Amino acid sequence: MHTKLSSTFLRSLALASFALPVSAEPSMDQMWGDRSTKSGVETSERAALFRDGNYGMFMHWGLYSHLGGQWKDKTFYGIGEWIMRQMQIPRAEYMNLAKDFNPSEFNAKEIVRVAKEAGMKWIIITSKHHEGFAMFKSKHPFNIVDASPFARDPMKELADACRAAGLGFGFYYSHNQDWTAPGGNGGPDKHDDGSPASFDQYFKEKCYPQVDEICSNYGELAYIWFDTPGNMPVEHVKALAELVRKKQPKAMLCSRIGHGMGDYESLGDMEVPLKNHSGLWETCDTTNDSWSYAWYDQNWKDSKEILHRVVSTVGRGGTYLLNVGPDGKGRIPAKAAGYLVESGKWIKEHPGVVYGAGPSPWGHAQPWGDVTRTENTLNLVVFDWPADRRIHLSGIDGDIAGATLIGKDGKRTKLPIQRSGNWASFDASAADSATVSAIASVVEVRFDKAPKIDSTLGIHPNSTTQLSCEFAQVRDAKYQRINWMEKFGEWKFALQVSDWKPNGVAEWEVNVAAAGDYLVELTYKGTGRPVWSVQTSEGTKIQNQQAASSVYHSYPMGLLHFSQPGKHKVSVSLVDGDGSKASLEAIRFTPAR
Repeated sequence: MHTKLSSTFLRSLALASFALPVSAEPSMDQMWGDRSTKSGVETSERAALFRDGNYGMFMHWGLYSHLGGQWKDKTFYGIGEWIMRQMQIPRAEYMNLAKDFNPSEFNAKEIVRVAKEAGMKWIIITSKHHEGFAMFKSKHPFNIVDASPFARDPMKELADACRAAGLGFGFYYSHNQDWTAPGGNGGPDKHDDGSPASFDQYFKEKCYPQVDEICSNYGELAYIWFDTPGNMPVEHVKALAELVRKKQPKAMLCSRIGHGMGDYESLGDMEVPLKNHSGLWETCDTTNDSWSYAWYDQNWKDSKEILHRVVSTVGRGGTYLLNVGPDGKGRIPAKAAGYLVESGKWIKEHPGVVYGAGPSPWGHAQPWGDVTRTENTLNLVVFDWPADRRIHLSGIDGDIAGATLIGKDGKRTKLPIQRSGNWASFDASAADSATVSAIASVVEVRFDKAPKIDSTLGIHPNSTTQLSCEFAQVRDAKYQRINWMEKFGEWKFALQVSDWKPNGVAEWEVNVAAAGDYLVELTYKGTGRPVWSVQTSEGTKIQNQQAASSVYHSYPMGLLHFSQPGKHKVSVSLVDGDGSKASLEAIRFTPAR
């Protein structure tokens, strides 16, 4: 996978060689280039699988999988597919690894079985990553059939297995970066005979012919997923897009082809947005931290986290593409497969929550979980039940036809509904305990016609409500997204307010369900002991000094009182402290008991 990064480094990435110091961090803009997409594709037949399936499998598998994150007894603690570059493995030595690469336990039918049982509707696999090694039979000799003892074409086996099982199939192809091909971005600038190599040569002699091969030799494809275009010349990107359109007219193009030629937008790696996102888009995520197999990486997403991220992506209006990294023998790690299958059992019991479902009309998650929509039915997916087993929803205008808790084996339990203003609550306190203790519960809320929703952020009376700075109005301070790496390629981000001026304010409009006291916490980082003030439009105010650290942490500010339910404004300001170092991420409200 590409690495996700800051913003000024990657624009130079695609012009000649990848002349980056090993420790340098390319920016997202430099990696991805222009990620805009075409309009109007949402209604096309070609988009149907993407638009309605909402869940697919990504696979990062290549020569790097043979190393598994280790080179000469040293572990590379970063995304495994970048090991050649980050550990400065000489080109000749790296290419020589192919002679020992024999994924003898690769079983295409088993991989497809896992994907189907996980509830996924397609598989996209790396046909060639940045290392330049083709995982398919190619006229270019550096490929798994001709350069390794495996001597089989696993891409053909997987394409056939997907087709037989009714899954869509697609290829990832690194079109810009190629670290072993002379002229490829990041590759040598000379041929083996010493003659100069150009990107144009690489494109004509390797990139374009290989894309032609994957588009010609594997039957009908659902996706072609290019990656890290950087500043790749537009004429080359256009040539690839036209080739795909000619050879695979039903294939969807990811936005990472560059220059606005994709059919759908691929967000940043591992990014599930907090707000609904318009258009046709996906989140690509991975089951642990690395995209390819790394021997040490056991930070697996369990079945509940996988399911939560699937539902949250669909709830924001997108499609979820979840990666697995088979090892050097060709096996999906057992832990990843187990959690995928377990979450898939739940999806098969509640298919309408994911397949063909639309986004939440609130435009954001709820404290207890999230919402997807099927026509006039709202699917409330509850991951964290409040202690009183009451689910609250704000801003509902109109009558509710009914609410039903869906239990195991489809058992349906009608739930009592209470209304207070434009809030509604659904009481599951009498429901079967096995239903509410499941990995997640579903409450179907039915309307006779499409409901009208006021999406003002609700402060819930029985759950902790966290409000991100993404939902705030900011004055005399700077709202922005900041990105950083935990390990190389393992990207984190925060939507935060920083650069506080003397009168700086972050303000939220909220809809309070119940009057009373609420414990307020602020999530921030900074230096020293900043003093923060929190004030409501009723004039209630709390102010406190707390410590700060170099990482985001939640600190209690005190009890804030709302004298009446309904709409209020809540503002946060920095009263004292270094405004250039203070970074506010969120405010949290917990009802006092």
